[in-house]
Amino acid sequence: MKRVYSGTSLAEVAHVQNLLEHEGIVSFIKNASLSGALGDLPFLDCQPELWVLSDSLAPRAESVIRAALAETPSSAASGAPWRCARCSEPNEPQFAACWRCGATAPPP
Repeated sequence: MKRVYSGTSLAEVAHVQNLLEHEGIVSFIKNASLSGALGDLPFLDCQPELWVLSDSLAPRAESVIRAALAETPSSAASGAPWRCARCSEPNEPQFAACWRCGATAPPP
């Protein structure tokens, strides 16, 4: 097992876990319930951590995480609004899929 990510909130780490799951990488969250112990335990000991079950998957997981973190919301929002090819619904540039039907956004 190897730790591939730690974050400041459970929601953040769960989001990263979902990204890995989408890529077929099995992982689990450690320290998911320790936020209530903040103050009694050191802050860094309470941070949620994401671990992969197989060390051999760690480089791939870290690559997925780096790519996801490189896509900042500000860069995604700077594009132009787009219209869904499936349902013709207008979408804001930060959406990677149509909010109405779920179709994937066209490449930038």
